[in-house]
Amino acid sequence: MSQTELQKQRSTTLKERPQEPRKYNVIVLNDDFTTFEFVITVMMTVFQKTSQQAEEIATTTHFHQKAKVGTYTLDIARSKVAKATEMARAENFPLTFEIEPE
Repeated sequence: MSQTELQKQRSTTLKERPQEPRKYNVIVLNDDFTTFEFVITVMMTVFQKTSQQAEEIATTTHFHQKAKVGTYTLDIARSKVAKATEMARAENFPLTFEIEPE
């Protein structure tokens, strides 16, 4: 293989990097039954938010009917939503989430 061919092959190889995984926003939806305190607990437990961040998300959800919780890869977003939903159902709350592309 000539020097030119080797350089061409190397430059092609370097350009073919794996793409970053697509990111998705997790959105919490407001309902008339889930308590403010429970939403804060879920935000802190499942989504690792600080108490201040959790309260801001809960307040935004209450006044605007939904709020962005965070941005994750699809697998992580699905996992967190499943865990949060499971927690809510265990306490008989209808708390729901959406996952949407960023």
